[in-house]
Amino acid sequence: MTTNPPPFQFPAPPTLDLSIVIVNFNTRDIVLDCLKSIHAHTEGISFETVVVDNHSTDGSQSAIKTAFPKVTLIENKDNSGFSSANNQAIKIACGRYTVLLNSDTLLTENCFAKIVRYLDDHPKFAILSPEILDSTGVPSPMRLWQDTARDAALKILGQYDPVSEFKKMGVREPREVQAIGGSCFVIRRQVFESTGLLDENYFLYNEEDDFCRRARSLGHKICYFPEANVTHLLGQSTHQPEIRAKVILETYKSNLYFYRKYYSGACNVLLRSLYCLTFVMSILRSLWIRMTGRSTLPAEDSIALKLKLLFMKIP
Repeated sequence: MTTNPPPFQFPAPPTLDLSIVIVNFNTRDIVLDCLKSIHAHTEGISFETVVVDNHSTDGSQSAIKTAFPKVTLIENKDNSGFSSANNQAIKIACGRYTVLLNSDTLLTENCFAKIVRYLDDHPKFAILSPEILDSTGVPSPMRLWQDTARDAALKILGQYDPVSEFKKMGVREPREVQAIGGSCFVIRRQVFESTGLLDENYFLYNEEDDFCRRARSLGHKICYFPEANVTHLLGQSTHQPEIRAKVILETYKSNLYFYRKYYSGACNVLLRSLYCLTFVMSILRSLWIRMTGRSTLPAEDSIALKLKLLFMKIP
């Protein structure tokens, strides 16, 4: 059964321009660099930074306390997922705007002041993403439209080309779009009070697409704002070898939940069938790799994991 979170009521009016929320899991050095860049490049607005640590074991908590004692640090005793951790911070946020910022991002300009001024001047927009750059400073492709069942099928089959998104993105100018990515996700405070918080049924991935759909269904407009930019280092948390198997598992569960929530019954059957087909093919591939003695990726080529995915019972 899929249900949307209820509207959220903040206990008090905002007292700052911006609340910067970062979820961290075992990315100590990267999150420290992120925090350094925030404090080096953010001026002209009032802001707070809230880091939610999802039970890191790499010393992240003590390092953050030492280097940034004014940062609000929430230390979780377990990892309950990305949506849940963000919601913890949103509930105590004091900003007129909240930005959900990935820990593997860097600021190279005073982008948040630009964003706050733009949203102040354009009240029709409720959600915004700046331009996202890769580690070399090149703009990254961004999907600015709603994912379709066809897109999902292509991704399952490994036939979806993110680079093609460049062509569909169009001109680099501020404008209304259908969806934005989650690496730098700016939300007007009032949106939570109508749309609710993030759906915690998503442990990882799809939460921003879900939130955009829910917000748009209530009349909120989403903006792509390339006049500001943030650098995204991509996958520094999710590609850690020790958690890669769990990431793959939770991604599968998150995708199936999203399909059930937004696609037809026939599409759900088709997409689940495609997943099963790819799992079978992947198991055969892993067996062949082992038989030929070639090197393997522990999680991506794990036969046990693919069997678990193939026979997993998900409501």
